[in-house]
Amino acid sequence: MKSRQLEVFHAVYTKGTITEAAKHLNVSQPSVSKVLAHTESQLGFLLFSRFKGRLVPTSEAKIIYSKADKIHKDLNQLSLLTKNLSENPSGLIRLACTPTLGLDFVPTMVFSFSEISEGVKFETHTFHYDEMLSHINEGSIDMGIAFEAVPGNDLDIKKIITCKFVVVASEKFSLPNRTLKLEDLKNVPFANIKGPLSKKLSSFFRKNKFSPNIVTSTDSYFMASSYAKKGLAVSVLDEISANSLCNKKNIWLLEESPSTDIYIILPKKASRSVIEEKFLSYIAEQEYKINS
Repeated sequence: MKSRQLEVFHAVYTKGTITEAAKHLNVSQPSVSKVLAHTESQLGFLLFSRFKGRLVPTSEAKIIYSKADKIHKDLNQLSLLTKNLSENPSGLIRLACTPTLGLDFVPTMVFSFSEISEGVKFETHTFHYDEMLSHINEGSIDMGIAFEAVPGNDLDIKKIITCKFVVVASEKFSLPNRTLKLEDLKNVPFANIKGPLSKKLSSFFRKNKFSPNIVTSTDSYFMASSYAKKGLAVSVLDEISANSLCNKKNIWLLEESPSTDIYIILPKKASRSVIEEKFLSYIAEQEYKINS
């Protein structure tokens, strides 16, 4: 089955009629019918039977579709990739990061590199982790920055910095010291954050037999820090997010805190633009420190 035959088969299978498939492909109905008939002739069996004006997939078609759908998605992704590569101008770095890293950490990095790199342009985005990976694979961004990235078949990762978790709170809670133990948070109202770092934090709590007094849960670091500053509850954030969202008076160190890493995520490809390589070298040379 050639790529055009695959495209027509996929359209007819998902749309259910020749008419809708032709509209989807932006071609005439006879051309769809001709390609489908030729495909069935080559294969030696029917792919669809007619029932009440619709084309119903045969058992053979269902088996083929399970493989054809993945190939079709891969071809669409390849098409997006080649389109994005052709439209990416020289000197442009398309960079994405997760939302809290976009508050200060990544803007500072972009600013400092721009100061020493005449002609560089940045196009920046914030995405959640899975969405970022999808954009990297499609080629719509060049690289991403995120916590706890995982390497994959098509992706490389490089560690930028290691940081700790800290407590964010209002002074109304009268916490005993600027460096806290988990036991200091016993029975204190707690804002739980559901996100990429929650698994590591939950493991830390279990290891220390600590059960937070959860009064609210959120998937937003912004909301958790706001709850903390207003005095509704304390929360635990990574120190980069905490320093971006809170004043120093609202941040307490956490004794024996686990660490978390920030990575730059890159597509595995044979070559990169000169400006991309320069940016990666610049990041590798920096000794990033956290303003705590």
